Amino acid sequence: MSPSKTENLVSDFENALDLLKNNPAEQRLDVHMPYSRYQELEECWSKIKSARIVSEDQKYPSLEYNSAAEIVTVITVPRDLHEIPAVELGRLITSGAEEYLYSHGADASFIGGIANSGTSTRKGGQGDYSKSTKQADVTIKYTRNARDTIMIAIEVGFSENYTALCRDKDLWIEGQNVKVCILVCLDESPRFRNPRTQNEDVKDVDGEVETMRQHVVESVERDSSQGYHGCIEYRGRKWVGDLRSAFIEVWRANKRHATRYPLIQYGWSCNRLPKTIGLKIRDFIPEEEWEAANVPDSTLSFDGDRYVLKVRTSMVCTAMERFRDFVLP
Repeated sequence: MSPSKTENLVSDFENALDLLKNNPAEQRLDVHMPYSRYQELEECWSKIKSARIVSEDQKYPSLEYNSAAEIVTVITVPRDLHEIPAVELGRLITSGAEEYLYSHGADASFIGGIANSGTSTRKGGQGDYSKSTKQADVTIKYTRNARDTIMIAIEVGFSENYTALCRDKDLWIEGQNVKVCILVCLDESPRFRNPRTQNEDVKDVDGEVETMRQHVVESVERDSSQGYHGCIEYRGRKWVGDLRSAFIEVWRANKRHATRYPLIQYGWSCNRLPKTIGLKIRDFIPEEEWEAANVPDSTLSFDGDRYVLKVRTSMVCTAMERFRDFVLP
């Protein structure tokens, strides 16, 4: 290996380890790294966690590896603008599938096999993905006879992470044989950057947070009534940028292209929000179990209006989270 490549690898290793140790909010780092080097990074992080008595089931920061692309990914603690769209989408589609199955007389134990598992980590995979480690934002599983199968994976990201999201999608579909991978893509403009120093001017933190809360409620109510997803400002700083666009993409294992469902364009809710995102009831159930369900297949309905409101809620929660971090000692 040439000296320059060795220096880059050492630098990437140190940058990844630094993110893992410090866990600053809302950071994602993707770097090329051979599997052997990834193993060293994982071992270093494991020793640090052990010394700090960090629980092994702590979700963030997370360390992932795509062995097909030889890319290490470090994801630090996310905000609600990332978490809520994933959780709410998983909840909406899972409850919709369950309600349909109940209404068509499916056996309760059969329906009970569908589970919205939230964040789920998988190691290994098919072919070139055999050494991968991946954590989805949300997974929907089907469990039968103590064997669980991930049927649908949901990944949320921002506009500049779209290429990385597509790599994640390939890992789930090609490496884990997932039927459907759903990408939720958001474009916050401008992207928020965490202040390097805390605000030392605020003496009454609780009072300041409450003042901001009242300001946010008033501005959001005004904008939401018009379907506008504008920035949230306070004290001369944008705590959430304009949500310029948002869309859902649904990728299937047997198709080379996704179906895209726009939610927000140029900061405004779309006039015709989706009533479905093309999911079928059988998408939630392995093929070998589907016949046992003894129910007709159907396209699952989706409440786009309700979902966009949840996205707006995630903007409010994120603004408050970012501000608290800024003013808290």
